[in-house]
Amino acid sequence: MAEPTDHITSARGRTALAADLLAPLLPDPEMLTEPQIRGRDCVWCAVTLGAGSAIDLGERSASFHGTVARWFPRSCRPCALQHVYPAQLDHTQNCEQCTDDPTVCTHGTWLRLVMRQARR
Repeated sequence: MAEPTDHITSARGRTALAADLLAPLLPDPEMLTEPQIRGRDCVWCAVTLGAGSAIDLGERSASFHGTVARWFPRSCRPCALQHVYPAQLDHTQNCEQCTDDPTVCTHGTWLRLVMRQARR
């Protein structure tokens, strides 16, 4: 797992770095349907997502048939709770920054924000 670095200054850069925590949990993009890659369907269960029900899991890039392309995984609330919550627990229990001051840790903050969306 990549550690937060001080040289990443943009909010988008910090979000991308924190979103990498979920990379091992996400399905292989080559096994997903086009709507799942585009973020229209849940990346885990393939249910079609509405504008207010989708949980953004961060823009990513991956190699699709030898070509690097962007993909936009999103999740339904039940799947986000099932997959993101264990990642948040694991991170916060093993992160010194989260133990000392949770507001300082980019990873922990991003995971908490995703969980807040999922619990709405």
